[in-house]
Amino acid sequence: MNTRTIAFATLGCKVNQYETELLRERFEKIGFIPVPFNQEADVYLINTCTVTQRADQKSRELITKARKKNKRACFVVTGCYVEAESEMLKEKFPWLNFIIGNKDKLKITQIFGNHNDFEKTTSSIRHFYGHNRAFIKIEDGCNQFCSYCRIPYVRGREIKSRSIKDILLEIEGLVKSGFKEIVLTGVNLGLYGRDKGVSLVKLLKEIELLKGDFRVRLSSLEPHLFTEELLSFVAESFKIYPHLHLSLQSGDEYILKRMGRKYSPYQYQELVEEIRKKIPSVGLSTDVMVGFPGEEEKHFLNTLHFIEEIGFSRMHIFRFSPRPGTKAYSMRPLISEEVKKERAERLKEAAEISSHKFISRFLGKTLKVLVEDKEDSKGGLLSGYTDNYIRIFFKGDRKLKNKFAQIKLTEAYEGWAKGELV
Repeated sequence: MNTRTIAFATLGCKVNQYETELLRERFEKIGFIPVPFNQEADVYLINTCTVTQRADQKSRELITKARKKNKRACFVVTGCYVEAESEMLKEKFPWLNFIIGNKDKLKITQIFGNHNDFEKTTSSIRHFYGHNRAFIKIEDGCNQFCSYCRIPYVRGREIKSRSIKDILLEIEGLVKSGFKEIVLTGVNLGLYGRDKGVSLVKLLKEIELLKGDFRVRLSSLEPHLFTEELLSFVAESFKIYPHLHLSLQSGDEYILKRMGRKYSPYQYQELVEEIRKKIPSVGLSTDVMVGFPGEEEKHFLNTLHFIEEIGFSRMHIFRFSPRPGTKAYSMRPLISEEVKKERAERLKEAAEISSHKFISRFLGKTLKVLVEDKEDSKGGLLSGYTDNYIRIFFKGDRKLKNKFAQIKLTEAYEGWAKGELV
């Protein structure tokens, strides 16, 4: 078979990024050579996202960009945007060769190789192109149906968990390949194992027993699925990082109910207090949405005051984006883009203050950091993240890359810190 090149582009969540890596390794097994997406290639594979209108737009832009690079190439589009808008894609981009939904995404290599080739492909990853840490997808599907969210419709409501054995084997392979940080991810991570009679805690206990100098970070968790058992285990673990991402969305009870979220601000705050009792150094990050239909200034102020009171270490702020097919799509009254933008800016200011306060708590203290690489934007300083997810920059030799180092925090900024090797 003649050598062919393939270029990948991925939008969206860590689950999508994991699936692209799995496809990359499968294509390599059947003789393809991956090349950067901005280069000419024989095949372009775009793994799309549809979580917001902006994600839809970016997906379309990547399709157009690929076409400009090589009109004679084979174009494959997959992912959540395909699930939601396949007919529109066929109409708008009639030259696309394959439009493939999430259900068949991981079978794409069958199009390009014979049966024997497919038998060579892998069901797990051994590398993670362009990343210092490796993501592992352990679960797919969500049955929570928040009113603004399209994910149960494009990913499926059925919970599909990978076996503990498969996950452990994949982690062992990645550790052998040199990865020292593993990020466990899923469409709704807290639902892991419910279809198999096990739990996330059961999996973490098995991971804890694995040999090797590596650590584990948990991706986003829903507050109402964060159990007391999980908290106790994370607090005592020597492999699970003291960093938790608990999705908030709003600090106002009325808006949370309209969103279909399954907790109140009081319950969220109560959980945070319990977490901090057991893990005092914990970094708590979150997602907050502004401009949900019906969000008046008083509701927004409740959210603003709530996040100031909680004191998050990091926040992802985004504006409500109406998604066709969801309950919130027809909710009224809508909030203007100008008001959304203004509220997002106010939240950003509060987030920066909160981040600075959190980082300042650790000035003079020494924390463990997985070293990534030198950053030209910071004068060639090395960078990395502390165990509780503080971005830190410090002087050091590039030989430290992908090694753990002890770093003393010396200066605190908004969202990052400076430090020195100990």
